[in-house]
Amino acid sequence: MTDEAPNVDGEPEEGRWRRRYEQLSEHADVLQAKNHALAQALNRAGRELRQAKSQLVNLAQPPENFAVFVRVDSSHVDDDGVRHAAAEVVMGSRRMVVPVSDLVNVDRLSCGQTVLLNENMVVVATRDLPLGGTVRQVEETLPGGRLMVVDQSGRVDVAVRAGSLTNTELDHGDRVLLDASGSIALETLPRRDDGDLVLEEVPDVSFDDIGGLDAQIDQIRDAVELPFLHRDLFERYDLTPPRGVLLYGPPGNGKTLIAKAVANSLARGSGIGSGVFLSVKGPEILSKFVGESERIIRSIFDRARRRAADGSPVIVFIDEMDSLLRTRGSGVSSDVETTIVPQFLAELDGIETLRNVMVIGASNRIDMIDPAVLRPGRLDVKIRIDRPDRAQATSILRHYLTDDLPLADGMAADDLIAVTTADIFRRDDGRRVCDIADDSGRWAGVYFADLISGAMLKNIVDRAKTAAVKASITQGREARLDAASLGAAIGEEYRECVDSITGVNPRQWATLNGIDVNRATAVVPATDQARRS
Repeated sequence: MTDEAPNVDGEPEEGRWRRRYEQLSEHADVLQAKNHALAQALNRAGRELRQAKSQLVNLAQPPENFAVFVRVDSSHVDDDGVRHAAAEVVMGSRRMVVPVSDLVNVDRLSCGQTVLLNENMVVVATRDLPLGGTVRQVEETLPGGRLMVVDQSGRVDVAVRAGSLTNTELDHGDRVLLDASGSIALETLPRRDDGDLVLEEVPDVSFDDIGGLDAQIDQIRDAVELPFLHRDLFERYDLTPPRGVLLYGPPGNGKTLIAKAVANSLARGSGIGSGVFLSVKGPEILSKFVGESERIIRSIFDRARRRAADGSPVIVFIDEMDSLLRTRGSGVSSDVETTIVPQFLAELDGIETLRNVMVIGASNRIDMIDPAVLRPGRLDVKIRIDRPDRAQATSILRHYLTDDLPLADGMAADDLIAVTTADIFRRDDGRRVCDIADDSGRWAGVYFADLISGAMLKNIVDRAKTAAVKASITQGREARLDAASLGAAIGEEYRECVDSITGVNPRQWATLNGIDVNRATAVVPATDQARRS
């Protein structure tokens, strides 16, 4: 056995080749790892390239158009068994006939259904009903199922029914949703609810809660209750019950309070059977759309007729009547009353009789209501609710100053009421609100007593009670109502009354407040008497 010859370095040849083999193996492993990483990178790049290509293809797709299917225009099967169909569709204002793809079952298409058109104007898919559109009101149903519809301005159009409405019964006043072209009624919508304009309520105010208006209460009870309590006598004397009652006078003196008491009386069925009280928000009836206010008035009276059909009395109360039924042609407003007033009169005494329905109106400005509304036969009974005199003020205060309140020692409620009314109704410089002049230049003083109202009397007592509550909190013990606290409250109310005079229109102010001064030309607050000269 011969020894292996060493190389020049003295290393055996076998060891040198083994080391070389190990080096090459390690290098091969490194190259294999790099090759594997490169292959993964190439695969990943390939996937990303395919995704990008797919996105480009998708983004390059032409747009598809929404249209509304109307009907099948033609359909036949050729010799090879292939069906060829065409459909009539509406796209916006454009009406056209387009082919239908084999992917769409033409037999299942119905009028009003939304379809998709590709770039070649071929029906390729169907969609649900549109989420929005134009709302119209049905005016009349025409032969063949077509609908005559109107918009807010009164414009009339004719629309066909969608397939979903073929067997739906539509009446006058129903609302429908039209497609973008306005030619197809797609679905019905809930009827407009005017409940926010008419409030059926039962107020908790009775006639016993009203002070100082005994004569006026007797008048309105005669007008409202007698026709229902004594129907036979009205028929025996061929007497027609009044159609309406107008409560008028300066603000804050109980007009609305009386109407609420009437409602309470009806609801409790005090001898006339249970009735209905419809409180109409007059100013909210006015609408900027032509014909809308008139429609609301019609719906209110229709509602009243339906409620009165069983013989129950129905009261339609219209507060602030002057805002709704102004004198026509006055030029004071936008002249919408030229159509609202005739509509109201037509409902009040038109062909359809208002049986068991009575209108009660309230207004601070009877001079602004159209004379045709006020004439006998319409608002037959007119009751003026004037400012309270000393006796009436005493009666009103008895409702707010009672012996069960914490009163000053040795003081009864009647004693405080007497002191309060004496202070309010004194006529001296301490209670002069303003001076007012007529056309002749004659000046007359206007005092606090001339402007007092039931609302102001309640506010005076509330001021004194509020001050007593604050004093009780501050002092840590119950404060008592006395003449001084009520006098302070009267003084605050008086000063606010004087401040409100500044800058007013003399004639309008005098008319609104019922001041008996002919053609008032100037009003000077008591705090600015220098202007009088």
